[in-house]
Amino acid sequence: MLTEFHRLSKLVKPRRLKKPRRLVGGESVQEIELDHNTFGATVSADFAYIFNPVTREDRARVAKHGYVRSLRRDRYIEPIDRVVRASMPAQAANELIDDTNNPREIITPLRNAKQLEHQVMLIVGGVGAGKSTFIDRLREVSLPKEVKARTFWVHIDMNVAPVAASEIYDWLRREIVAGCKVNMPDLDFDDLDTMKRVYSVEVNKFKKTTGKLLASQMDKYNVELAATIDRLENDPHSKATCYSRFCTGDRGKLLILVFDNCDKRTRDEQLLMFQAAQWLQREFRALVVLPLREETYDNHRNQPPLDTALKNLVFRIEPPLFHQVLVKRVQLALDAIEHGSTKKHRFNLPNGFHVQYSASNQAFFLSSIVRSIFVHDYQIRRLIVGLAGRDLRRALEIFLEFCNSGHIGEDEIVRIVQSKGEYILSLDLVVRVLVRMSRRFYDGDHSFIKNLFSLDPSDARPNYFIRLMIVRWLREHWDQVGPAGFKGYFPIRDICAELNLHGVETSVAVREIEYLVRAKCVLTEDLRVDQLNEADLVRLGPAGFVHLELLGNINYLAAVAEDTWFASAITAADIAARIKLLDTQYSDEVTMQNARDLLDMLGAEREIASVPSLSIVNNSSFAQLSDLTTAHEAIKRKGRSNPWLIIEDRYPLGAIVPAVIVNVVAFGVFAELEPGFTGLIHISKLPKNFREDVNLSVAEQIQVKVLKIDTGKQRISLGFVKAVPFAPERAVL
Repeated sequence: MLTEFHRLSKLVKPRRLKKPRRLVGGESVQEIELDHNTFGATVSADFAYIFNPVTREDRARVAKHGYVRSLRRDRYIEPIDRVVRASMPAQAANELIDDTNNPREIITPLRNAKQLEHQVMLIVGGVGAGKSTFIDRLREVSLPKEVKARTFWVHIDMNVAPVAASEIYDWLRREIVAGCKVNMPDLDFDDLDTMKRVYSVEVNKFKKTTGKLLASQMDKYNVELAATIDRLENDPHSKATCYSRFCTGDRGKLLILVFDNCDKRTRDEQLLMFQAAQWLQREFRALVVLPLREETYDNHRNQPPLDTALKNLVFRIEPPLFHQVLVKRVQLALDAIEHGSTKKHRFNLPNGFHVQYSASNQAFFLSSIVRSIFVHDYQIRRLIVGLAGRDLRRALEIFLEFCNSGHIGEDEIVRIVQSKGEYILSLDLVVRVLVRMSRRFYDGDHSFIKNLFSLDPSDARPNYFIRLMIVRWLREHWDQVGPAGFKGYFPIRDICAELNLHGVETSVAVREIEYLVRAKCVLTEDLRVDQLNEADLVRLGPAGFVHLELLGNINYLAAVAEDTWFASAITAADIAARIKLLDTQYSDEVTMQNARDLLDMLGAEREIASVPSLSIVNNSSFAQLSDLTTAHEAIKRKGRSNPWLIIEDRYPLGAIVPAVIVNVVAFGVFAELEPGFTGLIHISKLPKNFREDVNLSVAEQIQVKVLKIDTGKQRISLGFVKAVPFAPERAVL
């Protein structure tokens, strides 16, 4: 059967497919990136330390002045976050911090520091949920002074940690030494006197033993002492032990080792980090603080090695609401502007003039962008939150990309400055920026928002609906428990088995699942993003939910039309012709036409693609998985909001229809087709002496021919056919 399917597939496979974006010019034209708007570029450069803090100083500044608490009572009141929460698996029971600004659940055990020596504390939360910022806040602000005075914090950046068990332990030893040095900058650890203090226990032991024998031979005494210190310096474990003892134990402080950025690792790498934390716990008198992804903890808490974690030292944090974080960071930037630089910036107007502005005008720009996001709250904030999941880092990254976008032209910036930040960007512009970022032509591979109808023309049977079917299948199963016992997680082989029924080969299905994983529409249980196999477990991510909702957005459909393969060269050329002119590329008329062309093509292809499964499978799910109702509803809504966009459906070119004369002027006659739609019969399209011979006057009924419709200017050109002696039925829109 499969052989026969492949034979038939080759016969019906389109010989050549055309993509409109590739018809507008060469590669350099297709991939045009609009220049970053000047305000956005300076905002990103000047305030990166606020929106994306990297150094310890910048992180401490944000923790002190830009922290947003997450309160238990606030976590479920925002309907905008439902799409995110719906996509998350059930959480394991553990200590949920009630108020991250005053985490008494952690402060209480820290008051008794001695009991935390040789322990591992887990901070569980989603990626980008603010675990590192929470720990920074705990250290810098939340801890009472007397508790803080009894702790010594060493932060270890696990982004650069080796992932081989044979390498990580020595690496951690070196990091402990480096962290001790960073936290005691006033000491010269290369000075011999300091070294003697660091290795005081070992030096004193030398003095009591071998040193006594050499007391009268100072040269040999110094040689042996140097050899003792040398051995300690070159033994990573002894060195780390001595440094930690010198910095903490000798001062009565608790050493706290924080594994920063561990949650960015895959599941297996995070589990290795936990094992490394257990080793540190045994070898050093320290408390190891390990941030873990909630997926890793929730799915594996009852399996080795996580089953050994002390449950009373496992704390969960929820991310604060995105809009609160954004407003707080923007306020930090505004404060910096108010008390900061007086330097001048410059931007260029479309007419070539240069405008110089002070740094304070950046405040207007930031205010306007934030206003625009929150005015269009339901659509835009929902979109950003969904694309980012609960990853606040990614959400802020999207915000900065938004600020930089060249689609926010200098003319918009002039309006922003003139209104002192009160100006609101239109919803269509905001959606355009999020879909395209800085690219003029939509390219799903270079956008946060992906093309759900993309295909590979080299496939044996190209199928426009593979990605959509994958996302839909996972959406239908997201609240079910998979075979591994994890809610929402199913092996890739189950998805492949479903798609096989609809003519999709397993290798193609796996390839597209990997694409969706990299796009964060689909999440893997082990957090890997490539080289997946059929046994890997996956579930729908928040971005996948958002993409399903985007099917109901006409701007998304129109953008996708630019980057989709068409079997009809004529349709592809029509779309390319419409998008060549920047002045009209994003107009309502072009948006509607391109979206409709896409759906017309997809409807026809859907009929063809349904044949294999309908012919061999009873109760085929293809129709449900590839359903386009949401997209068609978007077209209808746009048509209802602006009937001119669908007027050609009512009055096709060349159609002869009834009309009523509403005005007679020197250059022709205005005739009403129906209320709201009036066209002009130019005098050149009327009989000679039409006033006397035909007696055309106001309220006369006539028949006209539709010659041309300009939906943008809302004009209709008509031709006269004949007068009608009786009142025809009027068309009703």
